[in-house]
Amino acid sequence: MGRASAFSIASSVAIDNDASQDATVIEASGRDRPGLLEALARTLSESNLSIQSAHVDSYGERAVDAFYVVDAKGGKLTNPDRAAAVRARLMEVLDAADARPAQGRLQRARASSAR
Repeated sequence: MGRASAFSIASSVAIDNDASQDATVIEASGRDRPGLLEALARTLSESNLSIQSAHVDSYGERAVDAFYVVDAKGGKLTNPDRAAAVRARLMEVLDAADARPAQGRLQRARASSAR
């Protein structure tokens, strides 16, 4: 069993319009992996949201990323159906991190093949 599979990390996405006066705060949390921040940011951009600020943190294997976003008109994400769609797309990105197979150990290069 790999190190990543030893811990169960549930993915979550919270969308909050009360935490900021000017933007919607979207907090995405799940298993950290290379490229996760880019995938989350790309998903928000593809959802026609502009990231005003991003606050990124990790706690061991867990990534917690908070994005302050506005729509194309500079307003908050207030449409419940649109918010649900954005949440679902972000959950797909987070859950894809858990679906990836654990990588094997890296092999040390032999001195003769490294030349």
